[in-house]
Amino acid sequence: MKKIGQGRPRSAAEMGYLSEALVLEALSRHMPPERLAEALAGTQRGPTRKRKLPAPAVLWLVVALGLWGDLDVPAVWRQVAGTLQTLCQVEAGRRPPGKSALCRARKRVGPRPLRRLMARTAGPLATRQTPGAFYQGLRLMLLDGQKLLVPDTSANVAAFGKPFTRRYGQEVLGGYPQITTLRLVEAGTHVTVEALLKPAHAAEYPQAEALLKKAAPGDLVLWDRGYYGYGLLQAARAQGKHVLGRVPAQVIFEKVRTLADGSYLANIYPSPRDKRHHRHALRVRVLEYTLDDPDRSGHGERHRLVTTLLDARRYPALELITLYHQRWEIEIANDEIVTHLLARPVELRSRTPCGVVQEFYGIVLAHNAVRALMYEAAARVDIDPRQLSFMHAVRVIRETVPLLRAAPTPQLPRLYDAMLVHIACGRLPPRDGRINPRVVKIKMSNFPKKRPEHRHPRQPRCSFLHSVVMLK
Repeated sequence: MKKIGQGRPRSAAEMGYLSEALVLEALSRHMPPERLAEALAGTQRGPTRKRKLPAPAVLWLVVALGLWGDLDVPAVWRQVAGTLQTLCQVEAGRRPPGKSALCRARKRVGPRPLRRLMARTAGPLATRQTPGAFYQGLRLMLLDGQKLLVPDTSANVAAFGKPFTRRYGQEVLGGYPQITTLRLVEAGTHVTVEALLKPAHAAEYPQAEALLKKAAPGDLVLWDRGYYGYGLLQAARAQGKHVLGRVPAQVIFEKVRTLADGSYLANIYPSPRDKRHHRHALRVRVLEYTLDDPDRSGHGERHRLVTTLLDARRYPALELITLYHQRWEIEIANDEIVTHLLARPVELRSRTPCGVVQEFYGIVLAHNAVRALMYEAAARVDIDPRQLSFMHAVRVIRETVPLLRAAPTPQLPRLYDAMLVHIACGRLPPRDGRINPRVVKIKMSNFPKKRPEHRHPRQPRCSFLHSVVMLK
């Protein structure tokens, strides 16, 4: 019997193929298609033949995993490919790709294109007109690390390891493998400039110099006391960058001279032997202070900051002490990723090491894209980007993605501008001066700890009904 439509050339959509030009229009200004092509070409992971899941679409899928953290992978794919197209394919009798097909496509693309895409799109956004982004002409940058949980698979355990402690002389492993992530973040926009991923037991300090190199000469980098050390301070001075950070309690400085604002200049040395022989001294400035408010955390304690900004007249001590509170912006940026974008007990979902690396950089790309849109929206109304609600922006972007895909091309600029206006409407209330103690409500569980022998329990021999025995 003659079939209807037989002999008529079928389109790519009818064949079940996606266009290589597929994009998420809401994020395409931050990640234009040519950047995706460069990332794929540079790693030789580009499509060698026509596929139903082309490599650019897989890149968008990995980025979208960070934007729709509450959906499973097939549901995220429907957001990437378009719900309307998916419905049309199902109506025509073609099944959309399942979880296994999407997993194979992610494995085929690998993590390197995501890393290269982040390197090509990441960078500071703030200008000197951006409120809160500069101090005395110095761009404020933040450096810190974070632990993320990954699924408890044998491959992830072998690659990343689990945290452990010792009880009664025996090593006790944590419940899940972890990765150590380090990020260099622009304080004024929360945009990640560089990000590294290491195993759970990797120390953060040795990796910090690689992040420091990504800061521009003249930047002021804020970090916590875990990064204090002669090596990093010397590297910052040699690269023309400045540092402001906390000092561990056990550090003893060789005081040289007290300045008019109460701070003092000191020498630090790479080793105790160099200190005894007064060799390779590095001059730094120390700000030592306490707090007299009895209701404030740290009241009566000694606090110390060290900086490479030696001019007390140009950089007064009280200004630097107050400025150091900007370091908490990276804690807020970490919270945006873990609490709002991912919102899962085990933050990452990939069950293989390559998938974990790929997913991590996809999450960073998604966070950067949201923050770039927030910066663009804030610049139009001339406010600090940090005054906008991150979660409001995420919801607006999620709602706008399908509208932009379904709209005619001439209307896309107008809808994009409307999306920015909507993002700018999500204003946060002014931050108050509250202090949150580092405590948790629930610390322990009454349930026994899950052990390796519990991973594959023995299955019941019969149904529940046939196992019931009445007691007389």
